[in-house]
Amino acid sequence: MRGAYVKPQAAADKLVGTIGWPRSPFRLFGIAAVFFVVMGTLFINLSLLKTQLPILRNGQITQVLAGYLVLLVAVPFAIFAVGYGGIEFGASRVFEESPTRMHFVCTLFAVLEAIRVYMSWAASTANRSPEIITSNKFGGAISFLILAVGTFVWNLCTSKDASAVV
Repeated sequence: MRGAYVKPQAAADKLVGTIGWPRSPFRLFGIAAVFFVVMGTLFINLSLLKTQLPILRNGQITQVLAGYLVLLVAVPFAIFAVGYGGIEFGASRVFEESPTRMHFVCTLFAVLEAIRVYMSWAASTANRSPEIITSNKFGGAISFLILAVGTFVWNLCTSKDASAVV
């Protein structure tokens, strides 16, 4: 059809409808937390991922199953899911979709950056003198975490009372 076009907002709405993002931040963060808990548990119990990864324990580098580290990835998502659940159900608030998605993406980037820093350290443990990991190395992860907390606050500010939403 010549001259026909789709409005950008309509195209974005159609795309979002096909992605299937939950409207509830409690559900969105909860799904991510449950996913990582289930994957970590499967990796540990079924030995699907037998890879051993180094951790620093009592000043010594020891090896643990990768599944235990996958479980740790669930922690920030679970914390935000609990917070949103308390607010969503306890205070009967409804959250906007855009701030919720931005918050989720910022949290995901914080986790991915922390994983990147860990993996660069883990790769160096094969050397005679492994890289020293300091808080400075986590600058990117901390920045994304600050953004995640900021978008969480923004989402709280833009939320509405459930009784006011039709």
